Amino acid sequence: MLQTAWARTGAFTGVLMVAMLSGCVAAPALPLTLDDVTAERAAARELPERQRFAAFVEQSSGRLAELGLPVPEFQGMVALDDWADAMVACIDQTDPPLFLSAVSGGFTVNYFGVVGDDYERSNLTIESCQAQIGVDDPAVELTPGVVEVAWRYQDATQRVLPCLRGIGASVPSPPGAINFAENLGTGREWSPYAMVGVDPATLSRAVALCPPSATVLEAHLNGLNGPPGTTGLTPPRYSELVP
Repeated sequence: MLQTAWARTGAFTGVLMVAMLSGCVAAPALPLTLDDVTAERAAARELPERQRFAAFVEQSSGRLAELGLPVPEFQGMVALDDWADAMVACIDQTDPPLFLSAVSGGFTVNYFGVVGDDYERSNLTIESCQAQIGVDDPAVELTPGVVEVAWRYQDATQRVLPCLRGIGASVPSPPGAINFAENLGTGREWSPYAMVGVDPATLSRAVALCPPSATVLEAHLNGLNGPPGTTGLTPPRYSELVP
């Protein structure tokens, strides 16, 4: 084969499981911010990429040395759209004789005249660069980690509940932090909107004026501005919220 195409469509892992807040896991220090949650999610996405890199080094370090290739170092995370450019730069630095051509979402390698050990060296060069460069894919499904769970509890009890009281809604008593964490995502999780009422208009108004933690987090992760008061996790100014 004279030419081979290389591309990545996203992170190699599908679902990343992050430890939930429990009796055996220390709770993070409060107060927490949305940036703390973002950092935890980024670390969770990076972990399997680092594990993939470590596995490659363990399996291939001997052959890399035999072929005169340097022992790689993990280069960090790049956006999927930047992966091909990062790969081409890495390969050019490691093995300049390879002829590369950029294509949509990846690149092609021309192997014309590359045989024997040179062919293996070329392929191992590409595999090494692929191991070194992690793809940061925000679409990867994440189970909330200890920081996110603690932030959701903090936000629900310190922002959402006071906000609901401020617009005259009835609110339930919050559970303890451990109980909240154990039930989050199970279908039995506690909701600060449980006593707002069944009338759709009333509930919609409450949700609009006092957005759920999940909505605020999603807006932050999407790079949008959250509602008043969410940045510092303080209750909103009700004079600004209530028509």
